Amino acid sequence: MTIRAGSRAAAALSLVVWLAACAGVGIPATDDPEAKLAQARYLYTQAGRPARAEPLILEAMEQYRQAGDMAGLAMAHREYGFFLRMPGSDAIITAGGATGGPVAPDRLRRALGEVEEATRLSAEIGLFDMVSNTSLIEAQIHHDLGEGAASCAALTRSLSAGDRYAAAHPGGTPDLPSGVNSFAELIGIFRREYGCPAQ
Repeated sequence: MTIRAGSRAAAALSLVVWLAACAGVGIPATDDPEAKLAQARYLYTQAGRPARAEPLILEAMEQYRQAGDMAGLAMAHREYGFFLRMPGSDAIITAGGATGGPVAPDRLRRALGEVEEATRLSAEIGLFDMVSNTSLIEAQIHHDLGEGAASCAALTRSLSAGDRYAAAHPGGTPDLPSGVNSFAELIGIFRREYGCPAQ
C-alpha cells in the first residue's frame, strides 16, 4: 500500500526553500555543509536530480557531526526528512518538486525518524523555533501515515514550542502563510483538517 502525501493545509505551509547559487546543470564543489544542504535542496526540488542530492545531505550531516555542531546537525536531519518525503531517489522529480507520485510508508517512516532526530537535537540546545517547525513536520508525516492521535500530539508539541520561543523573543513574528494571523491560528487549521479534538 502507498500513501499520497499532502493536504490543503500542508500545501499552504511553504517551508524554507534554499536555492543553490549555481549556473546550468553543474553544481560547484564546496566544503561548506550549509551550502551542501542548499545545493541538495535545489537538486531534488528544482533540478530533478535527487540521486545527486542525497549524498550531499549525508556529507553535510557527517561534517556537522564531526564538528559537534548540533544546530547544523539538526538542520541536516530535517533536510533529509524533507528529501525522504519525496519519492525514491531513482524517481524523476519535475521542476518545482511536483512529483505527483505516492510515497511508500517505509520511506515516510524513515523521514519521520530523521525529523524526530532533528527535534531531539534542537530541544537539547534550546532551539524552540526549530522544535516547533520539526514537530509540525512530524504531525504532517503522522497524518500521511494515517496516525491521527500521533499527528494531533505533534501539533500540540509544535504549538507549545512555538509559545516558548515567542516568550523568549517578544516582538518576533513567525513566517506564516498568507491570510493566517498567528501561529496558533495555523496550528488550529491543521487540527481541524486532521480531525483533532478541540482543546
